[in-house]
Amino acid sequence: MYKPLNMFSKQTDELKQLISDHPDYPIVVLCSYEVCCDDCSYHWRYAPDLRFSIGEILDCEQDVDDEIVYTDRDEFEEDLANILADSGDYDESTDEEFDTIVKAELAKYEPYWKKVIQIMADV
Repeated sequence: MYKPLNMFSKQTDELKQLISDHPDYPIVVLCSYEVCCDDCSYHWRYAPDLRFSIGEILDCEQDVDDEIVYTDRDEFEEDLANILADSGDYDESTDEEFDTIVKAELAKYEPYWKKVIQIMADV
């Protein structure tokens, strides 16, 4: 089975506490120059375009693409199916058999999809 990352528990608690302690303060997002631009001379850049929504995040180690955090189930399913298809292990499977295999693999990740409040930032 996969190991949960629990990547947002501590940060969420800290944010809730800060909002509770300072309800009148605005929330701003500052992005590291490494995240938002390659040629910035500033170490932090203000991200003025903020959007908030309820979403989901896959909170576990995964072998599909370990360089990204999945926030879209359809994208994850497509990438997982591509990885399985490219492995060559299922070349002899019918489309129906392959779909069943993909669904079985997806089910292993189901417990790790977590509802979150998303803060999306753009500079």
